[in-house]
Amino acid sequence: MQADSGIQNCPSGWFAGTCHVFPVRVYYEDTDAAGIVYYANYLKFAERARTEMMRCLGTEHQSLMEEAGIAFVVRSCHAEYLQPARLDEALVVRTQIRELRGASMRASQFVIRQESDGTETNLVELVIRLACMSGDLKPARLPGAVRKSLGNLVEEQ
Repeated sequence: MQADSGIQNCPSGWFAGTCHVFPVRVYYEDTDAAGIVYYANYLKFAERARTEMMRCLGTEHQSLMEEAGIAFVVRSCHAEYLQPARLDEALVVRTQIRELRGASMRASQFVIRQESDGTETNLVELVIRLACMSGDLKPARLPGAVRKSLGNLVEEQ
């Protein structure tokens, strides 16, 4: 299913079909002494991409906490590091919602380097399970509007 065309030009990335695309530039602060992205920073890139995807869908984390009393937390994360990224490289993080349940979702995220010849190199593959939690740290159902917008992004595998 295609994402709503009204969110294609969101300043927080864009949608290519049901996949959210978020650009990232590698800064000095992201790298180790050898100029290679430190492994944990890929998790930060992925978190930013998920946050901006939600913003493009019309949901901000702060308003979820204030209005619905809920937040998303990472329940599990599996990462495969395939190739390194280096200082000043242009990357994109692609996020695809794979499964949506009552109080959780599973997403695949890919950190990709865009090469000068137009090809792409997959650097990191992540599978993230997120849980929706209430303020007292108990599982909470996804609000209807959030569930609907995320549901429009789920593709059968």
